[in-house]
Amino acid sequence: ELVIFNDRVVSVDYCRANGFLTGMGIEVPDMTDMGSAATSGKYTTGKGGDYEIVCLEATGANEEGGKKGMETCLSKNPDINVVYTINEPAALGAAKALEAAGKTIGKDVQVVSVDGGCPGIASVKSGVIGATSQQYPLLMASKGVEAIAAFAKDGTKPTASEGLSFFNTGVNLITDQPVDGVESLDSTKGTELCWG
Repeated sequence: ELVIFNDRVVSVDYCRANGFLTGMGIEVPDMTDMGSAATSGKYTTGKGGDYEIVCLEATGANEEGGKKGMETCLSKNPDINVVYTINEPAALGAAKALEAAGKTIGKDVQVVSVDGGCPGIASVKSGVIGATSQQYPLLMASKGVEAIAAFAKDGTKPTASEGLSFFNTGVNLITDQPVDGVESLDSTKGTELCWG
């Protein structure tokens, strides 16, 4: 796991990292603690199987940090076959370290990420990132401005999406390697929806 920080608690870090683990079918006892999942055990998605969390490295959410974090992880276990990154810049750095170690991305190791900006979708299309979870910050911003304007006009408070404490602007998994039972869009559609 290549996250932003490993020395402080930041919600975007633990929400994304623990969301990834939960999506893999790995039990996360404390969703606000990136270290609460067992470092080895069974995962339940797909056909299931055994897992080992080799490392949790800080990247600063940038390419150089992703490269350094991946190098550290590979020094702990050269047989890593799945890499989660906090964002696509960290994924690009991780990919450089993996390639320098002789790994073929998409064959020896899968790199998955979060954000879905246009450069990240281009990395999905080129095969550097196997999949990314695309978010919609422009929609978040426009809905936020609408909520502020409505509150300023007549005191109307925004309403949360059903069952949530916030308004959900959605997310889509973008991959050109779809898996049965996992809803996803391809990189062509991801490019139509991307930002930045």
